[in-house]
Amino acid sequence: MFYEMVQLAVGNLFRARARLVMTSGGVLIGTAAVILLIALTIGLQTAAEAGIGSATTLTEIYVFPNGDPAAKNVPILNDEALATFRAMKGVRFATPIINLQGGYLQAGKAVGYMQIAGIDPAVLAAMNFTAAKGVISLQPGEAIVGERAGENFYDPKAKEYTPIKVDLVDTASKLIVNKYTGSTPSARTVKLKVVGMFKAGSAFDYAVLMRNDEVIKLNEFTSGQKYDPKKYRYDNVLIRATSRETVEPVTAAIRKMGYFTGGAGDFLNQLNGFFGTMRVILGGVGAVALLVAAFGVANTMTMAILERTKEIGLMKAIGATNQNVLTIFLIEAGLVGFSGGVAGVGVALLIQNLINEGIKNIPQGSSATSFLPIDPSKLGGNLVIIPPELLIFAVLLATGVGLGAGFYPALRAANLQPVIALKAE
Repeated sequence: MFYEMVQLAVGNLFRARARLVMTSGGVLIGTAAVILLIALTIGLQTAAEAGIGSATTLTEIYVFPNGDPAAKNVPILNDEALATFRAMKGVRFATPIINLQGGYLQAGKAVGYMQIAGIDPAVLAAMNFTAAKGVISLQPGEAIVGERAGENFYDPKAKEYTPIKVDLVDTASKLIVNKYTGSTPSARTVKLKVVGMFKAGSAFDYAVLMRNDEVIKLNEFTSGQKYDPKKYRYDNVLIRATSRETVEPVTAAIRKMGYFTGGAGDFLNQLNGFFGTMRVILGGVGAVALLVAAFGVANTMTMAILERTKEIGLMKAIGATNQNVLTIFLIEAGLVGFSGGVAGVGVALLIQNLINEGIKNIPQGSSATSFLPIDPSKLGGNLVIIPPELLIFAVLLATGVGLGAGFYPALRAANLQPVIALKAE
């Protein structure tokens, strides 16, 4: 029975092809607008995330002690807190970051200042550094450097500052550690054995990493204070979550403990919130076009009822129920929305390809790229990204709009009295 009603509804639509095309065209425009506006925000969000850093950077959480002087029962960053972090669900690893207090590198005549920090060598493998040169290892006396750590060297005796790039793996270098306590400053020279350089894409691109116990010993010399593990407090702790999805709950749990947190994950959450809001706003703009199309569908269905009043009366006279008539007209309205939605998907995909191909073919650095809100090189040729689920949602939305717009006219047709309908001119 339902199959016959579908056949009848399709036949009725094709009796007025021009009206079907024009009414579906309104749905087409609304559907394409919704898809493209939402897809634009997805493309911009993807490009913005790529500009933040690598996927591993987005899972990093930096924990800092609570520096609020008015806070009560302030938690401290010590070994006990570190053990708590490592036991938390969603944490892949946690390591304290112990910065060297006063020191620089010397390679030949050039010197360079950068972050020199100690990490727990036990978590080195979990940090997933990719070797650009040498090996990634932190055996006693060894150090590794970020791929860009050797870019900021210079000759201190030169009259003008000129940056010098040093290959810290192949060039012998020394670590000069300054001691500022006492009546006269002094310095200690430590031969630095750099065994590897890791590729850029982490928070340590410009850093020199050593074993944390070795940095603690150097800080003892710098500060003149002996290391006491019971009283020692970490400046900050680096935590890496198991995935981007676990960053937010882990961050919330750490903040609840009273610590401050930071990192790319926090910025990513704010970024996602911004683009989520933008997606709703732009999706709403596209939905206005669908709303206008809904009035077109309602008008078309109302006109169809007026033109086919006698036909409706005849259907009821030969046994069609109110539900049958309602179903037929709802199927017609739904097919109008569905056909417009499918056509809108096709148009959206076509426009997506045209825009993305245009972005790919724009010469980088030309004035033609100035209208873009982001560096075209970050887009990867994908300014508009349409996920499959968005296409399915758009078709279902367009069909729903057709059904919603056609409900009242269909209900009106179902409630027509057969006698009155047959007498209609």
